[in-house]
Amino acid sequence: MRRRVYMEIHREDHKNDALGLVFLGALEPERCLALLRTYLGPHAKLKHAEVDDAVLRVEADVREFAEESQNLVRMARDMMRAGRLKGALGQLEEALRMSPLNAQALKGLGRLYYRSRQREEARYYLTRAREVAPDDSDVLRLLAEIALHDERPLAAREYLQQLLTLDPKDKRARTALARLMPEGARQIRETISSPGVSAAQPPLVGSPGAQEQEPKNPPR
Repeated sequence: MRRRVYMEIHREDHKNDALGLVFLGALEPERCLALLRTYLGPHAKLKHAEVDDAVLRVEADVREFAEESQNLVRMARDMMRAGRLKGALGQLEEALRMSPLNAQALKGLGRLYYRSRQREEARYYLTRAREVAPDDSDVLRLLAEIALHDERPLAAREYLQQLLTLDPKDKRARTALARLMPEGARQIRETISSPGVSAAQPPLVGSPGAQEQEPKNPPR
């Protein structure tokens, strides 16, 4: 059967692969569509795509066996809980063959590779999971952890900010984001919040670079 899928493909996730060229505006439209079709794979039929500076929004029809795929995902979860990681890997790979854009199968493979300390493979599958399930907080959290391991703080900040958009009360995401603040912005916050500074006399208003460094929604 076929299912209509809506995807959000982010520029930050494709800076180092061929699909990243779509965001540069230097390719002919047909070349961009060819790259996108290759990325979606033979089981997906592209219906619509539009791009802004940072996000490529895609509609596609995907041919899949959804129920069978999801059954395999459930089996893989049971195997992971039992510590049978190799068996779980095989089940998830088969689940993706049956449903190439199954968000839960993509997420499961990403989690499994991350658990096995294979961050590059984990990032690939979690990125694809994010594209078909952009509101999955577990996927965003794992991507943020991988970005931090890989010393990509700007990418980690994007994932954490989206986590806070989904759940403003997420204390872990807020704490992690605060630690990613630029050093200058952190010093500004410490100065403003110190007891000796009067609210009526904010010493840093108009300071060079203060507006650029201060986040729009600083953690409290």
